[in-house]
Amino acid sequence: MQIPEYAQILIDSELRRLAESSKYYVSSDKEAEICEALGYAGLSKHMVGGEEFRNNAIHSLTTTEYVWARIAIITAQKVLPLWRIACRETETYFTERDWRDNNEDQRKEERYLYQRNTLPIEKISADDVPRTFIPSHILEMAETVLAGNIHDYSLFQREANEWWEFYGRPEQMEREFCIKWAAQNALYAALGWRIYDPDPPMTFALYAFAGVFKGDGLHKDREASLDENKQHEFWVWWLSEAIPQAHEKVS
Repeated sequence: MQIPEYAQILIDSELRRLAESSKYYVSSDKEAEICEALGYAGLSKHMVGGEEFRNNAIHSLTTTEYVWARIAIITAQKVLPLWRIACRETETYFTERDWRDNNEDQRKEERYLYQRNTLPIEKISADDVPRTFIPSHILEMAETVLAGNIHDYSLFQREANEWWEFYGRPEQMEREFCIKWAAQNALYAALGWRIYDPDPPMTFALYAFAGVFKGDGLHKDREASLDENKQHEFWVWWLSEAIPQAHEKVS
């Protein structure tokens, strides 16, 4: 599938500016304009509900929704390799209780891997997924949706919905938070749950990739900024690789 003509014009213009200056980055206004040209603003605000759970139904994606799901998955995959780094950053702030909880969580890994090799993914509870595998598991769920390999849609949607409860706040775990939510937004996009995913798919991934997080306290004492070079690198990749790759996957 070709990128819409006006969107390609905007993308080419931004890539030229990025090539001209290492300090240039895509502004929020230009980002919104590109997303609108790609069709993001026109996606339906579908939200799964109790009736769909009962009927074992799933939202059928339009071509534009499918492309956006692919963009979201590719974007989340970009920052997935940073998960271990993110976890180490978070562990800087671990208390003795946090370490006990983490050790208990690690003991779930063998059982999880056995389940993953023997059960459909929707039969694995979100509560049973160890921290090590959280974003990769969520992204695998997203790919499973697009591949049409779900055995029980009702159960799958319930488990997808459960991930809302994880990483409710970002303080002192910002990079983990952003990687997890990039993955979760990809899952929501694959399900067509746009109402749960109000932001474009690059929002969390950008901060996961280029974020600089400082401050020893919580809430207002924490600061987040973007590394200039990493932000520039992210936007070059997203415009020149992520968007074209997503469209190439659609015939």
